[in-house]
Amino acid sequence: MDETLIRVAIRTTARISFVLFLCAFLADALSQLWPAAATSWLKANRGRFTLGFAASHTLHLGFILALVAALGREHLLNELGWGVLTTFTTGFLFIYALAAGVLLRDHEFSLHFEPLAHYFLITLFAVAFMLSGLTRPLFYASFVLAAIGALGVRITAAIRSRKIDVLTATAR
Repeated sequence: MDETLIRVAIRTTARISFVLFLCAFLADALSQLWPAAATSWLKANRGRFTLGFAASHTLHLGFILALVAALGREHLLNELGWGVLTTFTTGFLFIYALAAGVLLRDHEFSLHFEPLAHYFLITLFAVAFMLSGLTRPLFYASFVLAAIGALGVRITAAIRSRKIDVLTATAR
């Protein structure tokens, strides 16, 4: 594979991963805000979307490593820098921890760790798409807006859930 084809594969797997991640990220919130068969199905399959996301992003990582092999490690470090490399490595660790939580069916782990990982990853996607948008703003604007919109949906569901909890507690 030449450099151009590898870069296309990297961008493609990032976009596929983003869609799978959004399904997992939004499943509970959408089910809570808009109870319907489709949102219940999404929530019931959230773990599968998480595993699909991890698999897709593993493929993404493979293409990144192919690019490193093609260009050399020093070239990649000059292009990205240590800060970006460290941040994205942390992202991969969060992805694999989320997948492990699904595979191990560790609900306690998921309850405490999953929100942190989800918010970190949605922020990472938004920033990565914003940076990519510097070269193709119209194309990447939809991805940035989807990430911001997803954050809005999650925050709205969290606020609504807390209001319901408060109302239930005061009614007792």
